[in-house]
Amino acid sequence: MKREIDDVDRTILREVTADGRQTVRALARTVGMSEPSVRDRLQRLERDGVITGYRANLDPVSVDADTAAFIALRFESGEAAKVIVNEWLDREPCVLEVHEVAGEDCYLLKVRVASTGTLAEVLDRVRAIPPVVGTSTTIVLRTIFERPLGVDATRPE
Repeated sequence: MKREIDDVDRTILREVTADGRQTVRALARTVGMSEPSVRDRLQRLERDGVITGYRANLDPVSVDADTAAFIALRFESGEAAKVIVNEWLDREPCVLEVHEVAGEDCYLLKVRVASTGTLAEVLDRVRAIPPVVGTSTTIVLRTIFERPLGVDATRPE
C-alpha cells in the first residue's frame, strides 16, 4: 500500500529534482533526519514509482540536437493503428515526448534533431507509417525555459 507523500518526502523530492547526484548525507542534513531514515524514504519513493529514474540533462547544441519541433499527428482510429504508430515512435530516438491529445489530432510529439533537413527526413518517415493520415509541425525558434516535473508543479501557491 502506498503512503501519502508528506512534507519531508516533498523536500527530498525537491532536492533530488534540483540535484540528483547529491548524497544521502546531504539530503539527511537538509531534512534534519538520519541517513538511514532518508535512505529508506528514497527507496520507498523509488519502489512506489514516485521517483522513476535519475538522468543527466544534456545541452542540445552540444549533442547536435539544437532544432526542436512539435508535430501534431493524425492517424486512423482503432487499437491496431495505435499499436503500429506507438511501436514506430518508440524506435525513433529523436522523439522525446508523445502525448495523446483531445481534438482533431491524435498525438502531439516533441522531437529534437540536428537541423530542419533532418526534421524533414523524420517527417517523411512519420508520414510513411501506414495509419498516419496527416501531420502539422511547429518548429521552435527559441526555448525560453524547460523544466523537469518538480514536486511543486502539482501544488498551487
